[in-house]
Amino acid sequence: MSFCADLQDADARLGGKARSLARLCAAGLPTPVGFVVTDDLFRAIAPRFSPPEMVDEATLAELDRARAALLAAPFPAGFSQELAGRLAPGGLWSVRSSFANEERAGALGAGVYESRVAVPTAEVETAIRQVLASALSAGALAYALAHGMRPAAPPLSVLLHPYVRGEAEGGAACVPERPDQPIIQVRAGALPAAVAARLRSLLGALARTQGAVEVEWVAAGEDLVFLQMRPFAPPPAPAPWRGWAELEAAGESRTLWQWDQAHNPLPLSPVHAGLVALVDEHCRIGIRQRVLGQYLFYAPDARPGPLPISVQDAPARFASLRAEFESRLAALGHAPDLEPAIDLLLAIEEPIFGIIQPALRAARANLEEFLRQAMPPALPALAQVLAGVKSMASERRQRAAELRAARDAQARTQARDRYLELFGDETPVWDVAVPTCRETPEILYAGENRGLDPPAAVVNQQQTIAQVEKQIAPARREEWSRLLRMAREAAGLSEDDDWLYARVQAALRRALLSLGKKLHGTGALSEPSAVFFLPLPIVRSLAAAAPPPQNLQMQAAAGRAAWEAACRDPPPASVALDTVSVKGVGTGGRALGRVVLHRPASPRPTPGQILLAPTLLPSELPLLVAAALVTETGGPLDHVATQARERHLPAVVGAAGACRLFHEGDLVLVDADRGLVVRLG
Repeated sequence: MSFCADLQDADARLGGKARSLARLCAAGLPTPVGFVVTDDLFRAIAPRFSPPEMVDEATLAELDRARAALLAAPFPAGFSQELAGRLAPGGLWSVRSSFANEERAGALGAGVYESRVAVPTAEVETAIRQVLASALSAGALAYALAHGMRPAAPPLSVLLHPYVRGEAEGGAACVPERPDQPIIQVRAGALPAAVAARLRSLLGALARTQGAVEVEWVAAGEDLVFLQMRPFAPPPAPAPWRGWAELEAAGESRTLWQWDQAHNPLPLSPVHAGLVALVDEHCRIGIRQRVLGQYLFYAPDARPGPLPISVQDAPARFASLRAEFESRLAALGHAPDLEPAIDLLLAIEEPIFGIIQPALRAARANLEEFLRQAMPPALPALAQVLAGVKSMASERRQRAAELRAARDAQARTQARDRYLELFGDETPVWDVAVPTCRETPEILYAGENRGLDPPAAVVNQQQTIAQVEKQIAPARREEWSRLLRMAREAAGLSEDDDWLYARVQAALRRALLSLGKKLHGTGALSEPSAVFFLPLPIVRSLAAAAPPPQNLQMQAAAGRAAWEAACRDPPPASVALDTVSVKGVGTGGRALGRVVLHRPASPRPTPGQILLAPTLLPSELPLLVAAALVTETGGPLDHVATQARERHLPAVVGAAGACRLFHEGDLVLVDADRGLVVRLG
């Protein structure tokens, strides 16, 4: 019985890589002369086992046993002699998988199976065993099942050819629609211009006859050798974001609307989206707000705004508003009704953001303009002049620092309670669906809420102010003192409004949860928190004692599913100068989620997380579940990118510096249409 075969395209025993080499040769391209060890060898030494249908512990244990048996089984009679007759003594060989499960467009098995290069003749038999054993790995099993293929399906052949040593090597791809625009990736060495031109020409000709193709090549001097050809699936053309379709359906232009990725980077729950629409309808705050694709957007407001107030009147107006707010908030109680809580939201939104905030911004602008005129060449950073202002923000930082500094359990408990006393109503995200710090105090320790981080060393603002004052003409120092006082007072007040807003949002959350508990008690909702995934008009009617519809739970489930889908379809990134981002090569698509760093012993990421790694082994990729992948290494034709495209998984590869810039838990947008990774929070 013969276990080896020459490279003939019509021979069904060849498998993926060997067949591609035969086709390249038939097309007149330079290839190494090789042969295959056929599937008959695998069937002779592999133990019989039933093709598994899932990846579980029992299956993996069975695979381990089968792989160990294959590695230990004796070769059949005559194989070693036949192999030795084909191997030139003293040379080096490439021993590569050529399996059925790596030659189908959309399921190329990129890097899943073993290949060995520069193998001495004496070690070829061992390399053949290792290549065949890779068909029984966990990654190979997961890959086959994920693509609807039979694990270890025949043929499992092994391609052997003399090792081609080159001065440069890499991959290239081309599509017939653009035969003169191939992708050429040089993985090692430098490709001479003349050889690159010939590679482009040959690749264009291949694409015209073979369709979209990808090749592996090696160059030595002026010589170019092709090692593999396979179908190429280019990154999909970026699809228009669905949120723009909502805007265009309303007959509005997208040019004015900006994603509020700095403050509200996550999609909003349906009930909070309803609150945004309600506020936009009833309040004039200088901007319009609307939810597109479940994300918050804003645009300039052409409607007449409320009557402005002077900078001098802002502190008194804020004090009056706060007193009224405290009285109305106390009257709501711990479990308020929904409508009074909504009324309180509408009552503070316009005064804070449409009247008081513009005056506070004017105070800062007045001081900045004064400094620009009074000391043009040495304008100090305004943040230094306004540092150290007493506010709720400075109090938050102080109490957070006490929490971080606590060492024993009792001190930590006391510091936590002291923090929650003032800031327990705050949340990591502006959405009533998100639990408050008081509900989930563990986020104070996890650092999930970035606002809790203790500040860096505070600049000695008194020294800075004194240095600035020395440079101001004596005749203008009284004006300087007045503007500085107003700007510092405004800086403190501008940070206090978030504290008020968080408390009214917490009251709304309590009102909604109270309603959710009632509906859950009647069986209308599966859990109280499902109320956040209902449209606000329905929630308001239920709060007014309207009977719940029969399909209420279905509506909540649909709202939750839409929110989860929005996480997988964020808006395209809008990168500002102060945004932390890295650039790489994208595979198409977008996703938003929290970073999890890849470590060999770390838990696997969950479907909503972004997996970040210096590099990833192609054999482990089929076992990983994540919203998106980011690697510091790799190119558009490497294994990670290829497998990501097959899985329609957004990925950015070659994102140098990503592991240094991003940390565990960071909220990032992976825009694989543009090859961008952007930190949002």
